[in-house]
Amino acid sequence: MDLLLAHIPHLALLRGVGLLFVRMMMGEKRMQLALAEGGEQAADEVSVLTIRGAFRMLLMVLFLAAIVVLGVEVLRDELPSAFVVVDYLVAGGVLAVWMAWSAPSGLAPGVQARLGGAGRAVVRLAMGVVAVGSLVIAGMALAHGVVLPPL
Repeated sequence: MDLLLAHIPHLALLRGVGLLFVRMMMGEKRMQLALAEGGEQAADEVSVLTIRGAFRMLLMVLFLAAIVVLGVEVLRDELPSAFVVVDYLVAGGVLAVWMAWSAPSGLAPGVQARLGGAGRAVVRLAMGVVAVGSLVIAGMALAHGVVLPPL
């Protein structure tokens, strides 16, 4: 049972890759239909999945599966597997840095124009501190005893 729990994030990642393939095929079919019906102008309006969006989706699947497994193991009063902790830290760390880097683009256009380079750096730094700090604190709470020795 513990071996199955340790590999749930990996199984979820495989399922996410399958869903990603299906979503990309559906997007390609929509694009072909739009090209056939309305030409290139209609095809420009069709939303397609980009490489960045696909990578972000797969990281989210891996991260959420690791959280679920960590939560289940904590509720069972057992130490989680090191594989799951590493999945959580790697996927969560990449997502936290990604979220911090893209934070200025989520601001209103007027605010973005007034920020300048230094302002964007401050927003990224503040968001990075919050995201990485939350990841580490939550990870230490869920994986107590795996990353650091229990108190």
